[in-house]
Amino acid sequence: MLKFGTVGPTFPPIERIPEQAKRLEERGYDSIWFPDHLMGWYPQSIWTPDIVGAFAQFSPHVFFETTLSIALAASTTSKILIGSAVTEPIRHHPAMLAQSYATLEHITNGRVILGIGAGEKENCEPFGLDYTRIVSRLEEALQIIRLCWNSERDELLNYDGKFWKLRDAVFELPPLKDRPPIWIGGAGPRMAELVGKYADGWFPFMIDYDNYKNRLQIIKENAKKSGRDYNKITKGLYTSLIIDESHDECIRCMQAPIIKARALTTPSAIFEKYGYEHPLGEKFYGLTDFVPSRLTKKQALEAIEKVPIEVVQEAYMWGTPEEVIEKIDGYVKLGMEHIGVWNETYFGDPTKVSSSYRCLGQVMKYFKESQ
Repeated sequence: MLKFGTVGPTFPPIERIPEQAKRLEERGYDSIWFPDHLMGWYPQSIWTPDIVGAFAQFSPHVFFETTLSIALAASTTSKILIGSAVTEPIRHHPAMLAQSYATLEHITNGRVILGIGAGEKENCEPFGLDYTRIVSRLEEALQIIRLCWNSERDELLNYDGKFWKLRDAVFELPPLKDRPPIWIGGAGPRMAELVGKYADGWFPFMIDYDNYKNRLQIIKENAKKSGRDYNKITKGLYTSLIIDESHDECIRCMQAPIIKARALTTPSAIFEKYGYEHPLGEKFYGLTDFVPSRLTKKQALEAIEKVPIEVVQEAYMWGTPEEVIEKIDGYVKLGMEHIGVWNETYFGDPTKVSSSYRCLGQVMKYFKESQ
């Protein structure tokens, strides 16, 4: 059966986290995911009432700390899986990630998932952190986390990497049951290789059918080379959603400036696919280049104006409940087993909060009843 997840609250009041987690579990969601951010995806220069309405009461860069959010979500739930989507080893030393998520395994009674990726420039470079060779850094981090989690009592840990070195280190925190599963976010070929070598799950952010199929093959080949069981790797997808009973209303929502601003994180290759140049540069590569805090209001609005609807449609999963069901089913046929959905419909039209979640409920009901 296809499993459904969604995003947890990221801004005050803090009480929303346990309340929402309990509500999602009661509504049949299988997982709840917390982003690990210092900076959001939207330029604060356009986060003003004239553009985003009531959303302007909070900055787009307000995020609770991820591991504490996971712990809070666990306090009112008993079944739902709770994960990071996703953290990275640039702001967090891999030994600390090993300790934090091993602790969360105890707090959640075995329900936590360590979602991890190579990182985003916006959360690293503006804070003085080295944002180079990020995939190689991730691979070392995965090796260190596994080294910590697989260690025996009184074992001294040594690791001679290019980014980290362990010298007579120890990791003595025992598991409650089993160590948390590691799910890797990221859709590139090298990230798929890492999934096959090290991960228990794959959680890429919005990738088309052809690339999804191609990356699964890479995962399978690398799992085999590493002596791992491909069938035990959970195949996922993490996506932003625009959904409404009306197809035309979805298109109208996608014309909203804040939705088009989100599409600025789309790599330049997607723009070029439709004959356009990325508004932020010819070789702009989405989240590995994007630092929204550096865009003035004028720059942001000029860039947004140049985002074509075709690119927005690639950046989001969108449509009526029937259309979304058909699109999700396409991934299921390729092997997808778990989808995380971030409903952003109401960013395009704040009046559609309730209606969009009702539509999403129809989609969930279809898959839970038909499988």
